[in-house]
This record gives sequence, structure tokens and C-alpha cells, in this order.
Amino acid sequence: MTEKKSETRLQWTRRHLRNGYIILTTRGAVALYGAAMRELAKLIDSPVGVFLAPRDLLRDGPRFLREQGLRAACGAVLRQIAAQYDPPLGRRRNPINDPLRQAAISYYYSYELTKPDGVVPSRRPVNEMDFALETPFAYDASPERARSIVAIVHAFYPDVLPLVIEKLGNVPGALDLCISTDTEEKKDAIEKVCADWRKGKVLIRVCPNRGRDIAAKFFGFRDVYADYELFIHLHTKRSPHGGEALARWRDYLLDNLLGSEAIVRSILSLFDDPRLGIVFPQHLFELRGILNWGYDYDLARLLLKRINVEIDKNLTLEFPSGSMFWGRTAAIRPLLDLDIDFADFPQESGQVDGTLAHAIERCVLMIAESRGFEWLKVAQRDLYPMGHTLLTVRSPEEVVKHRLKVFQPSLACVDSNFHPYATLIAETRPLLSYPSRNERPRLTLLTPTVNPQQTFGGIATAMKLFSKLLTELGDAFDARIVVTDADIEADAYAALPGYTPAPYAASLDDETAALIDANEREGGRLNLRANDFFFATAWWTAEFALSKERDRARYFGGARPFIYLIQDDEPNFYGRGAKSCLAEATYQCGDQTIAIINSEELFSVMTEKYRFREAFYVPYELNERIRERLANVPREPTMLVYGRPAVARNAFELICAALIIWQQRDPIRASRWNIVFLGEDFPDSLLYPVQNATVGGKARLDDYADYLNRALVGVSLMVSPHPSYPPLEMAEAGLATITNAFAGKDLRRRFDNIVSPARLDPMSLADAIEGAVRRVEPFVGAIIARQCHSEPPADATRVFDPRAVAATLRQAVALPLVSTGEKSRSISASTCEIY
Repeated sequence: MTEKKSETRLQWTRRHLRNGYIILTTRGAVALYGAAMRELAKLIDSPVGVFLAPRDLLRDGPRFLREQGLRAACGAVLRQIAAQYDPPLGRRRNPINDPLRQAAISYYYSYELTKPDGVVPSRRPVNEMDFALETPFAYDASPERARSIVAIVHAFYPDVLPLVIEKLGNVPGALDLCISTDTEEKKDAIEKVCADWRKGKVLIRVCPNRGRDIAAKFFGFRDVYADYELFIHLHTKRSPHGGEALARWRDYLLDNLLGSEAIVRSILSLFDDPRLGIVFPQHLFELRGILNWGYDYDLARLLLKRINVEIDKNLTLEFPSGSMFWGRTAAIRPLLDLDIDFADFPQESGQVDGTLAHAIERCVLMIAESRGFEWLKVAQRDLYPMGHTLLTVRSPEEVVKHRLKVFQPSLACVDSNFHPYATLIAETRPLLSYPSRNERPRLTLLTPTVNPQQTFGGIATAMKLFSKLLTELGDAFDARIVVTDADIEADAYAALPGYTPAPYAASLDDETAALIDANEREGGRLNLRANDFFFATAWWTAEFALSKERDRARYFGGARPFIYLIQDDEPNFYGRGAKSCLAEATYQCGDQTIAIINSEELFSVMTEKYRFREAFYVPYELNERIRERLANVPREPTMLVYGRPAVARNAFELICAALIIWQQRDPIRASRWNIVFLGEDFPDSLLYPVQNATVGGKARLDDYADYLNRALVGVSLMVSPHPSYPPLEMAEAGLATITNAFAGKDLRRRFDNIVSPARLDPMSLADAIEGAVRRVEPFVGAIIARQCHSEPPADATRVFDPRAVAATLRQAVALPLVSTGEKSRSISASTCEIY
């Protein structure tokens, strides 16, 4: 090999000055700063490698420093800075996701379990990104129809009730009153206040002084709710524990809910949306610093368990602080149906936290969400100091648009870095979701990449099967491709012209065919429809599919299967550990899985080990493009090697060792043979001391077919039950092919010109190579015809048929979307298991 000349210091300086000038004049000073940081990273550590954001130094820095050392840690930080300021020289950031970066919501959160005083901290959106609808709306908003409405009021302080009654006069149309208090004397006073009420019936009840307004409003009138579609919860609130800071709280809530007829009409018009369950005022600004779980977390968790909802503190805590809000009876029905009575609440003793009542207040929205309902917040501009967070509503269409900012589901994970192993197993970074209002069914392909230079056989097969299934589903289904592990390159967009590039962000979700770059996770959401179906292509994408199905069921109810293209027994890719366990877990959700298994051999192995709802196999067939290009041309002394150093199961090192042994013991014959490594690009230095070898890289199909036409010997190993296509393609093209056997796999049954060593070690493989070369060398310059193959024994009824899978999906769409009340562990963990 020719020795590379070293660069002098002067040459190094001139080169960097020239490059710096080009960057400055073409991309600007900011890009130049980023490029400089990357060069500094190159000097200190390496130009490529992991990234470590400066903001994550305190969290991840000590561990990274301990495991990788100071130079690697400095290099990681510098590479991150380079990626931020000069994306072309660092980690690219897809401009398609610009809306995501601009609209991403940040949160206040601590993984700290409790504060020193025992309070459980909460996850909350930062003040600047906590949005509400401005009321009254900036158009003449009115509900489409009249609804039965009841005002349920707890009047512990009857002297405040006249103010409440006055505000209720702003409700247009009929309105019944249900008023509770705790003594007969107060009841008499209330009867006098309500004597002139003419808008509807009045029901007054005396309730035990337990559970404050919460117990009275929910359980004191439990029997009443069934008669009304909507309700408003109010109480004669005083907050003596809050001092001057909370003195205006009651008036703030009443004014935002009932401040004028226009405000009430605006709010009631929102309930024309059947999915809306609760409308409540934006939090009083003075309260924002204390919106936490307090001492109520355990009580709230136990309460929600009773309706089959499991929570954790990593979820966003949102609730109607002050417990006044408009609501739909169906949204709180799970709470009303619980066996809770006044005796379950503690005796009144001036408690300010830590009671069942406080826990219920914090659970109301989660209860509504658990049955498929949503919520919205409202506020008047002159009552709330952060005006930029109040969204003006000029039309019903703007409500639809603003919902994406205001409604942030409490039962959905918003932590894109939740998993402790997400840093070490990067492919498992959670995909977050957002409920879509688009009702059209959709099939979504989850794939690590669609970039042509990264699209090997497995992904190509997935794209092909996905396309076949979409064709069978027809116009009734929309399509979506979500890329999870690689930024989508320009040539990938060009190769998929039928798909609309869309950001990984909550949106109106109106594309009929969307291409989503979800590699940049932080702050993003994946739209989920009631009839979304997922097509997984690897174990971690199957984990995503299962996770998104749980999210979908939580948003909309019902159950939907997912399609799992199984192209190998993936747990065997890794040593025994976290990855192998995570991979195998995805095969153990049989009732949900429509398995499409690549090859008869793998089908036999996987269906023997695991149970699936349905299982099909994809029989081997030569790629159509390759078949068209195969031709009878004279053969050359060329050996094709499927060599992928980055893929352990292709046993690259073993092949190189065998080639060296063969060449060194049979040098004269070996000198006449050229060896071409195909499959991926890699430095040719990895081949040394193999002689006469070149790296062909990832060849285009036409070039690959040309190699197959001219070569005489092929070597391709796959240390797994999947046969892989290269040895079968080599054999069918007429090459003497050397590959390995494995449990459930013996490719000699398919082609007579395949050889498998009894042992897979360098010496045995070298013997097989030497024997193959000796057998075929007489055919140099001759024509060798394409070979016929035998199909291994398999159940012909289980051959993949797009019509059968499409029929299953159509049947699932026809099933009703009923709320299942499914229970999920740690909902903020996107890979939780239903049990």
C-alpha cells in the first residue's frame, strides 16, 4: 500500500483558512463557528461519534466522563455544538421538522421522588408554553343545539351564593340548579336566595361536612347527573389559607366560566365537539408555582387504579385548580360509578392538602381521558398576565387548530428520554403520540431508514410488502412511513414522490400519504388515529407499534392488531442482556400480532417458538430487476463475498480469515482470482492481508446482476435461521456458493450448487473455498446457465397473501371503538405492557 504523505503545518493552516473562507461566504459566521467546533472535536477526540448537549452535562456528563474519559466527553460536547450551529458538518436537522422545533413544549420537571417536606413534584408545561383559548371568542359563537344543563353548586358560605346565582344568569336557556350545603340553617338561607330563580328547577340538599365541595358535587348528587348532558361545577369558594394572594381566586374562576353571556356561549359551542369532556379556566397565575401532587399522589394513584388506570409522576399533571369547571356527564361517569361515599372522606379539620378530595381534584382530567374525552382551558385576556399564551379564536376552524396547543393529554408520555436505557440503546428512544381527529383508516410503516444508501435487503423487502398491502387496501386507507433511526436525505424524498413530507409533530393530520422523519425525537408527537394500524420491520419498531397501539386504545378504545415483518430471530443478534430481552418480548404479544415471516425456513423456526394471531411466510424469489439483468456471458475468475463488517451475523472476520488461509496455502491458483466484497462500504484496510480484494460496497441492482453474471464463486454467511438472499441469489445465478447451515436452515435443500461446511471455523471455510475454486476453475470463459431451485416443505396456505391481511384490517376497522378500560403499567413509559 502506498504510504500517505503527511501534511505540513503550513499546508494544514492554508487548507483550514481556505475552507473557513468558503464556509463564511456560503453559509455565514454562525456556520463557521460550528465548523470550527467540529475541527476542535477532531483534534481533541474524533470528527464522528456520540453527541452530548451542554444542557445535559450535569445529568449525563459524570457517567460519560467515567466511562469514556475526558477527551471523548469534550469531543461529544463539541460535536453537539457543531451540529447545532452548522448542521451540514454535524448531526443534520431536517428542515421538515422546523415546525416541531418551533412549537415544542418544554416542561418543568424533576426526577426527584419527593421534596424535603414530602411533597411529590409534578411535570408541568413552562408558563410560556401553557396555552388557553381566549374568551369570549372573536366571532358570534353559539352552540349548534340546546343541551340539558345543570349547575351543581356547593354553598358552604351561603352569603356568597347571590354572586354565583348572578353569574349563572349568563347561561342562555334553561338551567337547573342543584345546591348542597352542610346544615339545615344554611339550607333555609339558600332557599331564600333561590326563590326567584326562573330558568329551571332547584334542588337543595344537606350533606355531611366531609370532602368539602368535591364530595358534595360528585357524590351528593350522584343520582342527578344521568338527567343532564352537561354540567357546571361551582362552589362558594373562600381560601382562608391562601391570604391576600388567593383572595381573588373565586372571582377569577367565576368570571372565566360565567363572566358574560358571550363567554358562556363560546364555552358551550366547544361542546359541539362530542370528544370534548371538560372546559376549565387557566390557572390563577399566583398558583402556578405550587401546581404539584402535594401530599395527594398515593391517594390519586389508588383512586385511578379503581378505574383500571395506572399513573406515574412522570406524566403531566393538569387539573382544574379550584375545582370549578364545565363538563360532560359521560366524561366523569367512571368516577360517579365508584363506590365512594361521604364516609370515605375525613372529618373536616381545615385540611389544605392530603385528602381524598384533593386527590379527586387532580384526577378529574385523567378520568375523562381514560374514557376517550379531551379537555380545553379558557381565560379572559384582562384576567391573565401572560397574554401571548391566550389564543384568539376567530372561527370554529381556529378551535381545531388551537386544540393542538391547548390540549396536552395527561395520560400520554411527553418524556422523550424516559427509558434509563435509551442512551445506551438509542433505537429505543420513545415515540410520543397525540390523538388525531382524522377518522380515515391508515397503515403506517415503521422503518429505521428509507435512505437509498442505507436500504439493504430487509428494508427493501419491507417497502415492497408494505406497497403490496396498500395496493390491496385501496383508497379506503391512507398511508404513512415513519422513519425512526436516520435523518431522511434528499434522495430518499425524491425516491418517494407519492408521499408528502410532514413533521414529527401534532398536526391536523390531513395527508393521505405522509413521510415522517422521527429521528429527531425531542418535543415531537406522532399523530394517532382511531384506526391506525402499524407495520413493524425490526424488534424496536415492533416495540413502538405495541406502544402506539396502547396509546391508540387509551385515546379511542377498542383493540387493533399490528403487522410484524419478522426477518430474523433478532434476540440472537446480541449477547444475553437487555437488547435480547427487549427483542424477544416483541414476539410474545401473539394475540396482537399478524406475523409476516421472511422465508420458509424462518417461518418454521419462529412459529415453533412463538404463538401469533396469524402467521404467513414470504417465499424466496429472485428480485425482478436482477432476474431481468441475468445474462449468459463468459465467466471470469471472480469470487463475490457478501462482506458487511458492521453486521456481526455476516461473520466478516471469519470469511477474511478463511480467505487468507486459502490464499497462503494455494498461492498460484489464488493469484488468478479476484475477490469483490459487496454489501456495504468500508475501508479496504480491513481486508489486509487478503490479496486481490476490492471493496465494491453497496452495489446498485444492475451492477450486482452484472457481478452475478461474470463471477464463478460466491461466499455469504448468515449466522441465524434466516437464509438471507445473497447466497440464494448467487446460487440461482450459477455460482458455486458457500454458506452456512443453522438450526432449521440448510440451503443445500434449495440448490445443488450450495456447499455448507460441517463446522463454521476458518479452516473448514478455507477448505470449502479451495474446493469450490478447484471445481469451477475449468469453467472460466464458459457459459453457466441460471439454476433452478427446490422449495423447502411448507404449508402453502400460509404464503403471504395481501388479500388475507387486508381483510383482517378491514374487519378490525368495522369493530366498534368502545372504551375498554385497559390497564397499563407506567403509562409514561411508552413500552408498558397491558396486563
